[in-house]
Amino acid sequence: MHHHPQQIGQSKWLVPSRIDQPELLDSGIGSQSDVRQNLADLWRINRHLGGLSSLKRHLYPRLRNSTHRLVCLDIGTGSAQIPLKMEQWAKQHGLELEILALDFSARNLKVARDHVVSTPLSQISLIQGDAHSLPFAPNSVDYVISSLFLHHFSPEQVLAFLRSTFRIARRGLIMTDLTRGWLPLLAFKIIQPLFARSYLTRHDGAVSIRRAYIPTELLSLAKTADLPNAAISVYPSWPWRMTLVAEKP
Repeated sequence: MHHHPQQIGQSKWLVPSRIDQPELLDSGIGSQSDVRQNLADLWRINRHLGGLSSLKRHLYPRLRNSTHRLVCLDIGTGSAQIPLKMEQWAKQHGLELEILALDFSARNLKVARDHVVSTPLSQISLIQGDAHSLPFAPNSVDYVISSLFLHHFSPEQVLAFLRSTFRIARRGLIMTDLTRGWLPLLAFKIIQPLFARSYLTRHDGAVSIRRAYIPTELLSLAKTADLPNAAISVYPSWPWRMTLVAEKP
């Protein structure tokens, strides 16, 4: 079922309407140590609450079958912890994997650089760039990935982003994000002492859940984007995560 972009984000049973409110981290609020703490929280959330396991489930089997050197582009990389985990996995499996880790924020990349520099033999390339005008040629990377990123975009921006990233990818897109709902909002309040130690995370986490899409909306957007010959699926996963997979034939 196709939603018109205007219909996306309406309220449903157990799902509040979608809001587009800026997050503090994106607005440049907080000191560098606040940013570091916030990114540490986000990594904790990704590691324990489904972000990393979604990529493992959907990306790793696709990489494992490859015989040539692979290139992945991680957009909105934050502290680059996901690329570091991917690199570690690739080394364990004898795969040649190059990872381009892109973020718009110099503050985020400063934290990422510390992680990459302190990891022996890491080959991750950190790139400052804008997701709305990506500096990559068509078919220049194997997979474009992102985690906790799509909710930053309005429906129209999601369409443009999916089209531009699909052009860049030789093989496809694998993007994981939160899903919107009153239950994840309630759960987020409960887990804050463990997972949201920074005031930035406490504020932005709640905003992110209200900005997020739900699986039917994301699937509809991906189909509306008219990605040429794409095989498109959205996989919901516990707790309140979803992963978009759009593959080229």
